[in-house]
Amino acid sequence: MGVYQLPSSRSALGERMPYLQDSLANLEIFEGIVPWMYLDTKGFVTVAVGELLATPASALALAFVDANNQPSSPDAIQAEYSRVSALPPGKYPAAFYRSPASPTLPHPAIDALLLRHLTFFDAQLSQRFANYPAFPDPAKLSLLDMIYNLGVTGLFKGYPTLMSYVQNRNWTGAATQCHRNGPSPQRNDWTRQQFLAAAASAPGNAG
Repeated sequence: MGVYQLPSSRSALGERMPYLQDSLANLEIFEGIVPWMYLDTKGFVTVAVGELLATPASALALAFVDANNQPSSPDAIQAEYSRVSALPPGKYPAAFYRSPASPTLPHPAIDALLLRHLTFFDAQLSQRFANYPAFPDPAKLSLLDMIYNLGVTGLFKGYPTLMSYVQNRNWTGAATQCHRNGPSPQRNDWTRQQFLAAAASAPGNAG
């Protein structure tokens, strides 16, 4: 895994698949952005938009910068990973884990990480649903939000009724089957509203 910079094709990707940029913006709102290393509720070192750093090498692969916006040294990144790992796990807010010397990820690097994940999940949805490219953008936004939150197996195996509705492009039905335990009521309602918007955009307003 190399250092993630903004892909040179990002603007072209946004023009070709603008729903990915919309999904990125919404995920940053729903998931939140933390540019320094912290521990999640399970005690794993995490950064950016819920990016798990399983090993120090994972952190060393990212484009962290220091307080002067200069690239952080490998020693500084390694030291920060060790420091954060030794703190109590995530019953504390993310700010608890930051020190004045904490390396941070610039927002463009965070966007690039998130776009990489979204592109992967978008490809998984394309493989699962033959007609996915023709789905209304609101339906794609709902599915991307769910698959980012649940993972590929969690969505495809955990929501069989939803998958059937999506396969048949029954967006009204999908809106009744997209509730998740864990995300906020606002996020669940947003996902539901996206499926309803997809239904409203269908020819003849058919679900």
